[in-house]
Amino acid sequence: MSKLLRVVRSYFFLVKFFGIFLVLTLSCFSTLMAPQTLAHSPLAPGDNESLATATFIHDPTKSWAIYGELHEGGEAQYYRFNVTVGDRIHIMLFKPTSPEEGDFMPGFVLMGPGVGKQGIVPDYVEVPAGADTLVVMGEQPDQATYEPFSPSSFFSLADLELEAPNSDTYYAAVYEPSMGGHYGLAIGDRESYTLSEWILIPLNLLSVYQWEGQSLAFIIAPLIATLVIGIGLLIWLQLQNKTALRTLFGWLGSLAGLLFVGTGAMTLTQMVFSLTQAPLTSEIVITLLFASIPIVLGLVTLRLSLKTVKEAKLRMRIYLAVLGVVALFMWAGFLIGPALAIVASVLPSRLVVGKS
Repeated sequence: MSKLLRVVRSYFFLVKFFGIFLVLTLSCFSTLMAPQTLAHSPLAPGDNESLATATFIHDPTKSWAIYGELHEGGEAQYYRFNVTVGDRIHIMLFKPTSPEEGDFMPGFVLMGPGVGKQGIVPDYVEVPAGADTLVVMGEQPDQATYEPFSPSSFFSLADLELEAPNSDTYYAAVYEPSMGGHYGLAIGDRESYTLSEWILIPLNLLSVYQWEGQSLAFIIAPLIATLVIGIGLLIWLQLQNKTALRTLFGWLGSLAGLLFVGTGAMTLTQMVFSLTQAPLTSEIVITLLFASIPIVLGLVTLRLSLKTVKEAKLRMRIYLAVLGVVALFMWAGFLIGPALAIVASVLPSRLVVGKS
């Protein structure tokens, strides 16, 4: 009985400690990181409520995604980029599918030499001296668009494509005359990522989902549930005298596996949630593939970590390290899981609890 009580106490301690650690870590990252979608690289808008403080977009032919917020009606936010004549300028404006954003309908103005004069620029929008202005009004579509890679859903409000008429600096100003709300601005077409942009995609997606109106608790609930249930099963296996679970190698490796599985569960949950806002399409196959990768990585990691051996052989350690590296690039485990797998691969695997 005393052994069972110790195990139960250990279980609740592990769940509490790891849950608090995970929530704090993801909260910090979701606050500090600029959000993004898979098809675009992240770019923080910054303080850009005047022409002088316009957010500079380096290489506007590359795909960038900016998730911003107009705080009130009659406000504009500005973006600046340099192009060479003949370059393709592509700007798409969108908003989340949250019902709270239903009446929010922003538009944007492209400003620069040679774009012509179209539409009436609101008097609160700053225009560079001598610049032409092209006003693009946002329009509510009949249906939302499902994004299978993220996964997420959004309303595409406006889409502008043209060849740059001059080699010069151009500005885009997003505005809404009557109310504030959340908007997204996608600029460029060429998909290109730095190493850090690619690895940080799952962390930045936390901010995207919060931009949509979801709470952090709802977003990570599938991951927390996976950890709670998984740690409970691990404790039960420990009661069955499974040797690997009495080693640092076994415990850290198993926690890494649970994190991998949990991120797959989060992806599936976001898919279901997004499909309540957007029509069902065949693109869910892509989402299912992206969800299955971390789940498979997690199951393989768990199988390796739960082997009942007294000392992990070099081959097992190499496998676990490789799984950690692969998971890092497959967005499994929110960086924590891959780190645990790699650390576990070099930790002692001798028994640290109980007897052999």
